[in-house]
Amino acid sequence: MEDLNLSLSEIKQRKNPHLHSELHLLVDEARILFKETAKKGPGSFGFYLGFFKRLGINKVKQLLAEIKESKDPNSVKLFWWKVKQELSRK
Repeated sequence: MEDLNLSLSEIKQRKNPHLHSELHLLVDEARILFKETAKKGPGSFGFYLGFFKRLGINKVKQLLAEIKESKDPNSVKLFWWKVKQELSRK
């Protein structure tokens, strides 16, 4: 039981206080998935956030699930191609 309490306290400590909405959590998840580290410009948090706001939470969740399921080595390119397709439909 002590191990469980220790791991729960570790998880609580890792929580980023700046991620205060579901959309921010999705942006953080996508950047971690694609290994993005940019502070400004393409690949930055704001870059992803702008696109994700236009798509909506449900569509972003769907696209990320498709990418994770595909196991494509060019997952970043596939993701942005799908984002482009979705935005051109609107």
